[in-house]
Amino acid sequence: MPRSTPGEMPPGMPLSPYHTPPGGMPVVGAAPLLNYAGQPVPPAPSAKASPTPSGLLNAFRRRWVLGTFVGLLAAAIAGMAVWVAMPAGKHEARGLINLRDRNTDVITFKSNEDYESYRRNQIFILKTRDLLTRVVGDPSVGSLTMFKGVEDRERMIEESLMVSAAAPSILTVGLKGDNIEEMRIVIDALMKRYVEDATATDRKDRADQIKKLAELERTLKDEAEAVERQIRLIAGNTGATGGESQEVRLAGLQRRVSELDADVNQINRELGRAESERKIARQQVAEGRPPIDVNLLKIAVDNDLGVRKLIAERKRLDAILQKTIENATNPATDSTVKDSQEILAKADGALANLKKTVQAEIEELENARGLSVLRKQIGELDIKILANTDLRDKQTFDRDTLQKTVASGAEGNFNVSALLQGLIPQREAIAKIRTQQVAIRVQSNLDNATNIRELAQAFPNTNLTKKVILAGGAGFGTFAIVVLLIAFLEWRTRRIDGVDQVVDELGMRIIGTVPAFPNRASLAAATQTGGANWRFALNEAINSTRTMLLHAARGQSMQVVMVTSATQGEGKTSLTSQLGSSMATAGMRTLIVDCDLRNPSIHKLFDLTLTNGVSEILTQDVDVADAIQPTAIPNLWVIPAGQCSNRVIAALAQGSSLETLFNRLRGQFDFVIVDSCPVLPVADALLIAQHVDGVVFSIMQDISLLPKVLLASEKLNQLNIPMLGAVVNGIKQDVYSYGYNYVKQLPA
Repeated sequence: MPRSTPGEMPPGMPLSPYHTPPGGMPVVGAAPLLNYAGQPVPPAPSAKASPTPSGLLNAFRRRWVLGTFVGLLAAAIAGMAVWVAMPAGKHEARGLINLRDRNTDVITFKSNEDYESYRRNQIFILKTRDLLTRVVGDPSVGSLTMFKGVEDRERMIEESLMVSAAAPSILTVGLKGDNIEEMRIVIDALMKRYVEDATATDRKDRADQIKKLAELERTLKDEAEAVERQIRLIAGNTGATGGESQEVRLAGLQRRVSELDADVNQINRELGRAESERKIARQQVAEGRPPIDVNLLKIAVDNDLGVRKLIAERKRLDAILQKTIENATNPATDSTVKDSQEILAKADGALANLKKTVQAEIEELENARGLSVLRKQIGELDIKILANTDLRDKQTFDRDTLQKTVASGAEGNFNVSALLQGLIPQREAIAKIRTQQVAIRVQSNLDNATNIRELAQAFPNTNLTKKVILAGGAGFGTFAIVVLLIAFLEWRTRRIDGVDQVVDELGMRIIGTVPAFPNRASLAAATQTGGANWRFALNEAINSTRTMLLHAARGQSMQVVMVTSATQGEGKTSLTSQLGSSMATAGMRTLIVDCDLRNPSIHKLFDLTLTNGVSEILTQDVDVADAIQPTAIPNLWVIPAGQCSNRVIAALAQGSSLETLFNRLRGQFDFVIVDSCPVLPVADALLIAQHVDGVVFSIMQDISLLPKVLLASEKLNQLNIPMLGAVVNGIKQDVYSYGYNYVKQLPA
């Protein structure tokens, strides 16, 4: 490259479109900016705002230790929380009860409706508070540990007791809880107590039926014997016995007629009452609504478990409303009071609806039981009416016969056989009653009464598989969410994670990459295994970058190149020193100018003292030749930054001194590399960039933030400063696994 006279432009070098005259102002009407190939530079693309899978993966790679630790910790907490929160599952004890068979008890159950009503009654009885009270009153049940500390033990059983029809004549009685053995004891005691009560009730009902039939039979028999006595008396009065006068006999017959007439009237009154009762009962059965005690119905509804819960909840909401009204400044307009009133109104509506539902259920059970009682009453009235009707007919017949006898006075023609014929219906009714009594006694002796079919069996339920699946799913899901969240948060920092991102999202040309410095353990391992030397790999990377830079510089006749970055800590100073050393090693007279005036560090890398340098040159206190210092590397010189001050910054902003400095250096050195401060913190880099031939942008992988790099490059583009390309530092490539003879130190 031709040399230039100090302070002048190199010979044969045309004014670049981006070049500025002394004073730092760009040339008006300059040609558009050209890239390293001489083509117009397109505007920089915008950074992608939405994450991609590869971007999230790279972001997580930078925070994999934190992400894995936090994810595993959160997963463990979530899994344990789900495991603890999920119940282990309730155990169940279940027993079976045999009901009376409809097919063998045809006397009681004359239709399917009768049997359905009977079965519903038994289910209701198994849940009654009276039965539960007697069960928990048993010492063997009341002493169980499941009832310790429980005030309302009956309610505890009610909440978990399940009674249902497993078959037409079989009931299932179940209980859910935690202590399965104690639940079996409770179920067995409940079924035993129920069977004892049902058996006692059944025996009492049948004994009552037999007693009523016996009383009716005795009444009919007495009445028949009375008629027989009357027949014998009338027959005797006709002269078969003799001894009495005609008038006496007629008077006796008349008295008997009066007695029979009184008996007929009494029987008619009883028949009227019985028929009225039967008519009312039949009407109630036909309508399906027997009379129900309203007070008892209300008490049953209020004692329902669900109703009591809603009443307690309504009281709690009312207390909350009253407290809200007391705390409110203006209850009429306070929204909290209105919300509490609406909640209380909803609770009142729910309570009213539940009471209606429970009342309907209880009315249905009471209707069924009442209908059964009415049917039994109708049957008894039928028998009574039948017997009284027969007796009335007989008495009426006897009375009419005696009246005829008295009227006609023909005692001898008294029709005894007619009286005997009148006894036939009574005797048939007595025979029917006796047959029914025998059938009831036979039914009582048959083995079809209510009994325990199967004692309580245990059905454990640990729910372990479901808990393991849900806890594992919660842990895995939490781990995935935490990992994605940490990856997303790291991605939002928009750190540059690779060369492709610089090219695709920043639109920069890559002129080189610099590998990351390995740790001591990796270097020792590589040395022991005979791997490639890291420093040689670094040198080769810098040499490759140097080659690309020189190619771009020759294409556009560039001699002064500035190395900068977006922010601090992105490897620009290290890159400057390495490029300078590489060019010097290649035989080029190279100068490094430390223009990072506020935070100089080049002199430290080359073990130089911070003497007079760029700051003093800008203020014209020192000549350029006096500020140049040689280094230990042949062909490499350095101008340190010097002592910065406000006067130096003002001179830098004017630009003329800096322009003169670079023009002199072009004539003395083959290549000048300028280390500037970062672009974004201060304006120094933008001022310096206007006087160099091109800019190399230093980017540190996993450190540089894409939005800041983009902003910095846009600022340079707005000033028409040519961008030669970017060098990505800290590339994490496996330089120890190449395995080729190319990557090794060569002899000098």
